[in-house]
Amino acid sequence: MKNLTLKLDGNAQIIGLLSRNIEILNKISKFQVAVEKLNSNQKKLVDLHTLISKDITAIEKVKNDRRKELEDRTMTVIRIMQVFAHDKKKKKLQRRLYHLTSEYVQNCLDMELIKISKKIWLIANKFGGYAFTFLSKIKSSLNPDNLKATNKFEKEFGLNASMIKNIEEANISFIEAMLLYLGEMEEKEKVAMKMKEINKQTKKLLANKIDRFALLFESENPVFYKEYRQLRDKQLQKPVKELLDQESNPINILDEEVPMNQVKPKLKPKTHLKPNPENK
Repeated sequence: MKNLTLKLDGNAQIIGLLSRNIEILNKISKFQVAVEKLNSNQKKLVDLHTLISKDITAIEKVKNDRRKELEDRTMTVIRIMQVFAHDKKKKKLQRRLYHLTSEYVQNCLDMELIKISKKIWLIANKFGGYAFTFLSKIKSSLNPDNLKATNKFEKEFGLNASMIKNIEEANISFIEAMLLYLGEMEEKEKVAMKMKEINKQTKKLLANKIDRFALLFESENPVFYKEYRQLRDKQLQKPVKELLDQESNPINILDEEVPMNQVKPKLKPKTHLKPNPENK
């Protein structure tokens, strides 16, 4: 965001200088047209900058809180099912649950967490014998043995129907919060793409037109040209931090493209030489 602000400030300083020297612009009509385009681009960038600067910290916090809730509720049931699988020597179930540690669940991607919680919901409901649909509840009520098994599971391992229901509710809440956050991020990325295109047009406008028009006044109005050149040179100096530190953020889509001479050439595939009969 800091680099973006610097670009806007640099453009604003150049526009300010040109606006204070209208008599120079009036001498060349194409110079006037180019400056008007620069002004138009700057206005668009400022408006888009307002959109991309929208604070979504609160939305992100809600998403993170909902994720933490889902992690906790899912891990509670995972631990119970792991103990159950171990005590009952259910090897297949043990293999399915073995890798689901607290560290794994906390570090997995959002979509993977949703899948894990759904899988645990299904496993726990299956072995716990709980029923959440109307027809399943009727069948459970008509089968006393199943009710006894359910009560026994809860008594021996501490798993009850509310724990499974909590996973379901936490999963839905997290999905809703995640979709809201992703929607905001998608909007920021769209804005960033628009800004990148306008910024690219502005760079070309300055380099290919305004710089050349300003050069025409190097001898006639050296004070103006010197000040203009200082602003442009300052604008063209890429901050060191921008070169060394590229953070994962939609704003980075506005960073400068890598110069062609810095791109590593693709390696040609190795050719497999035929064996020499003499070396056998």
